[in-house]
Amino acid sequence: MGKALKTTRFRNVKIKVVRRTIAGPAKVSYLSQGLPQPNYKQTHPITSQQAELDDTTPSCSESAYSKAKKRELHAWDAVKDDMLKVSFECSAPITTQCVVCQDHADYRCIECSTTAVFCEVCLKRTHRNSLHLPEKWNNVYYEPSSLGLFLFLPEGHDTHAVYTKVMKVIVSTGRLCTVTVNMCACEPETCTLLRYGLWPATVEKPQTAFSIPLLELFVCLSLECQVSVEGFCNTLRWKNNLTLAEVNTLYRALVGESISHFRHHHFRQRILVDICPQLDDGTICPACPKADGDMIVTLDANFGLVRKQSSGTSVVEPLHGTRMFVDEKDVEEYLLSHLDSSKPHEDCSNFKAGNVLRSQKQAKKLDVTGVFGASCRHEMPLMFVNMSQGERLAYPLYVIDELLRRCEDKNIHLRVVYDIACVVASHLHKSGEGIPHNISLAIPAFHVYGHKLPCQIKYSTRRLEGFGLTDGEGMERLWSFLRRFARVTKEMTPSHRLDLLTDALLHYGRRKSTDLEMQLLQRLDKADKILILAQEDISSVIREAPVLVSEEDMEKWKKREMELAQQKQKPISKQLK
Repeated sequence: MGKALKTTRFRNVKIKVVRRTIAGPAKVSYLSQGLPQPNYKQTHPITSQQAELDDTTPSCSESAYSKAKKRELHAWDAVKDDMLKVSFECSAPITTQCVVCQDHADYRCIECSTTAVFCEVCLKRTHRNSLHLPEKWNNVYYEPSSLGLFLFLPEGHDTHAVYTKVMKVIVSTGRLCTVTVNMCACEPETCTLLRYGLWPATVEKPQTAFSIPLLELFVCLSLECQVSVEGFCNTLRWKNNLTLAEVNTLYRALVGESISHFRHHHFRQRILVDICPQLDDGTICPACPKADGDMIVTLDANFGLVRKQSSGTSVVEPLHGTRMFVDEKDVEEYLLSHLDSSKPHEDCSNFKAGNVLRSQKQAKKLDVTGVFGASCRHEMPLMFVNMSQGERLAYPLYVIDELLRRCEDKNIHLRVVYDIACVVASHLHKSGEGIPHNISLAIPAFHVYGHKLPCQIKYSTRRLEGFGLTDGEGMERLWSFLRRFARVTKEMTPSHRLDLLTDALLHYGRRKSTDLEMQLLQRLDKADKILILAQEDISSVIREAPVLVSEEDMEKWKKREMELAQQKQKPISKQLK
């Protein structure tokens, strides 16, 4: 028996669609929509063989991506069993001839080659001063070799007091091994270990050392993926089948001062400022003007980057000093001299950044309640402040004053974008200081819609000259990266916390500056397209207006709108009276 299928004939109706894009003029296209004709009906039988054929036959509308994906999956399915068979075969010796001398060989080194085997003599000769871990064939499987690892001093120490020392070394693969190391009394043991490519776990009489490539990998993972020391140790455990005792040894050696100093050593080695002080240390934006120009800066606060009081105290200052975070003593003195407990009348968005009462909402067990920061329009980090009293208005004022001090005698006009720039402007007028002549204030393009209409007109980056297409939300994008460190830094001592956050900010700036030329080209291309679209829109408005309108009239409307917005509005309660 066949199935009866009811079909309907359609008549085509074209629908006109107008699409406007930033790529150029408007595009007109027509879509065909099928409308059923109710007066025509036809039925015909479908056999089960035809239905089964329709299910197995690929649809004509299948995309090229789907077809390519299916071909790739079929290709992997065809070779996966063969690849598994080859991996099992590689677990046994492929040959018994030494790759060097052609004698009988029982050793292999996976880090050198997966196919080469060595005799004992050639293995020792080719792996002198090497931290590779060879394996020996025991007629059943490869097991770790019992041959010891030795590290010998280079030439020039023959007349010195040379002695040997047995140490635990975590090699580049993450495995823990015992190594006999030659030391010399002519230099500290830490420097000798550095010559061997090892980083000591302690300074005085080190008993454990790490492979520098392994620590470099950890630093990159911690800055890019926010991997903790515990997570890194567990990763090495499951990769190398380490015992719990070995993992605990690795964790205790990494969690101390060693990794902080290595991260700072790695930074100083990369930027070369100690060799040439004129080089950039990663805090200067290559695209912002150094003199005679406009500099756009965005400000914002993050209340997620806190620190617990129970996390201890620091004995020494941060290794980075004030490279990113300003001195907290200077901030405290500024806060004492700038009391801002009064709330401005123009707080249209109902924010309370200028209200000290906001600090009462912070947890009592925190000594740092957040971070206030600034970045340039290219999203390069500039300056950051630890907050201890909520988002007081004194914090943005301090950052603005510090930025003005840095731009002093450089003829730079500072254009500041802040979520509540209207409150800052009102506070400056109310205090009698006024807005400095070399500063312009604006509100980010997204946050401005949370303000009243007068503030949107006066402070929107889309309405003020000199801000271009800058949206002012660069700090929000920076916080999305930096707040991922909060679960680690909240348990750190003050100095360790500032060093890790500074390293994270320097890494973020490196990411931005490395591909800055591509970003600028993309922004330029986008600006050109938006300019063309804006000109078309203005021409369309002038052409379709019911009365005669010119661009000069639009400029007059814009000025009149700004004048009306700058007039102070009376409170609603007074207007009702």
